[in-house]
Amino acid sequence: MAEGFNKNQRPSRAKRRVMVKYGLSTADKTAFTKNLSETGLFIQTNSVFKPGTTIHVAIQFPNDTVSMWAKVVWAKVVPAQLAHVLECGMGVHFIEPTPDWKAFFREWKKKAGVIEES
Repeated sequence: MAEGFNKNQRPSRAKRRVMVKYGLSTADKTAFTKNLSETGLFIQTNSVFKPGTTIHVAIQFPNDTVSMWAKVVWAKVVPAQLAHVLECGMGVHFIEPTPDWKAFFREWKKKAGVIEES
């Protein structure tokens, strides 16, 4: 569980597919999100990094790109031939998100009519 969060206060996740670029020093890999929250996201990919790794993410919204650092919390790889059937990817937690991120995220959810999951 992310530091500083009570499991009963876990932020809701917006179930939405958004393009995200990610990588170790630069965001040079491309994937899509499965869900996002104010504190992190799930990157749907078979090209994962080990838990504990710090990565750079650039989330590409329709009118803006938000870049920040994140720490890989968990990762799951599946055989390549099953990647389209089984869930694979990694969950990441944002490290010191930009000051405007929460406001931007809330406004984006409203405008996009996002479905939330808990």
